Amino acid sequence: MRLSLKTKITTSKMAETATFYRDVFGMQVAEEWDEPDDRGVILAFADSRREAYLEIYDGDLTPDFSCVSLQFKVDDVEAFRDALPRSVECEGPKARPWGSTYLYLRDPNDIQVIVYEGGL
Repeated sequence: MRLSLKTKITTSKMAETATFYRDVFGMQVAEEWDEPDDRGVILAFADSRREAYLEIYDGDLTPDFSCVSLQFKVDDVEAFRDALPRSVECEGPKARPWGSTYLYLRDPNDIQVIVYEGGL
C-alpha cells in the first residue's frame, strides 16, 4: 500500500502563500483550479524521492494558526538557510536538546515553519 500526505491551508493570502512554499522549498504546482467560489492550488515536491502535498485554498477565514507548525527535514540546515531568498526572514539554526538542529521561519499566514536536520 502506498501512502502520501496532503496538508491543507485555507487562507485569504493564497497567492502569497503559494509563492512562499514554491520559493522556499521548490514545490511545484501539481493541480490548480479557479472557479467562482472555489479557488486553490496543490503544490508538491518536484522529485520522486519525496511525496507530500500542500493544498492552499482561497478562503476569507481568519484562522488561528498559533498552534500549528509545518516541519521539513533537510540534510543540511545551514546550506538550506544560505539558499533562502533574501526576502525570507529566519531564526537559527539552533541546536535542540534531542539532537536536531532547527531553523525557524514564518509563512505569510504567520504559520511557524521549521526546517531541521537530525532526528525524525
